[in-house]
Amino acid sequence: MNNKQTESSDKTGKIKRLETENEKLKRLKAKREADAFKRKYFEYYDDVKISYREDW
Repeated sequence: MNNKQTESSDKTGKIKRLETENEKLKRLKAKREADAFKRKYFEYYDDVKISYREDW
């Protein structure tokens, strides 16, 4: 009985660790995607901002 409880708690511990790892990876992926979008956006609109400033 005690051995089964230990196995069960080990499994729940592993599952929780995997879930936290998964959440970290999701956040990291989202950050990378956001950074890539920002980089692409600013590359695309960089000349628009410059011409806007020149119009002043």
